[in-house]
Amino acid sequence: MDESTAREILKRSREEIDKIDRDILDLIAARISLAGEILEAKRVLGMDILDPERERQIIERTRKIAGENGINEDKLVQLMKILMDLNKNEQKELLRRN
Repeated sequence: MDESTAREILKRSREEIDKIDRDILDLIAARISLAGEILEAKRVLGMDILDPERERQIIERTRKIAGENGINEDKLVQLMKILMDLNKNEQKELLRRN
C-alpha cells in the first residue's frame, strides 16, 4: 500500500466512524427518551427506579453479545452500566420535577 492509498483509507474509515458515532449517539438519546414512559409504568406498578433484576438481565445479555462479537466483556458491561445510569438519572430528574 502506498501513502496515497493509506491516506484515502484513513479518511474514508474516519468518515464512517463519524457516521457510526452519530448513530450511536442518536440511539442513546432515543434510549434516554424512554425514561418518562418507564418511570410512569414503574409508578403504576409500585416499582422503584432501581430494578436490580432488569439490570442483571441487561448485563447478562451484554456479556453474551460481547462474547459473540469478540468484544472485551468488561468494557462493554462498563458502557452498558453508564447507559443504565443515564436512564436512572433521567428518571430521577423527571420524578424530582413532578
